[in-house]
Amino acid sequence: MFDVNISVEKNKVLGEFIADSYFFEPSKYDYAFYLYKDDERIETKWYTDNMKAEFLIEDFDGVFYIKAFVRDKAHGDKRTFDSDKISIDS
Repeated sequence: MFDVNISVEKNKVLGEFIADSYFFEPSKYDYAFYLYKDDERIETKWYTDNMKAEFLIEDFDGVFYIKAFVRDKAHGDKRTFDSDKISIDS
């Protein structure tokens, strides 16, 4: 089971890829994240070995979600997962 958590902390939106599987080996994959606001991509974090992303935000009004990408380092296969949407009013 895979999931993407989204949370808000002060002026940041945080995203984290969660792998709830005994057989998943995080070191075999790279991770990328897109931050969406009102269904428009506003930030990108390119592939790294980090399963977490932090986005600094100035305008918090809107509906946000994160799309996480998981790429197999050996084969290049990719999968995507979306977080829940959260509505934020500043």
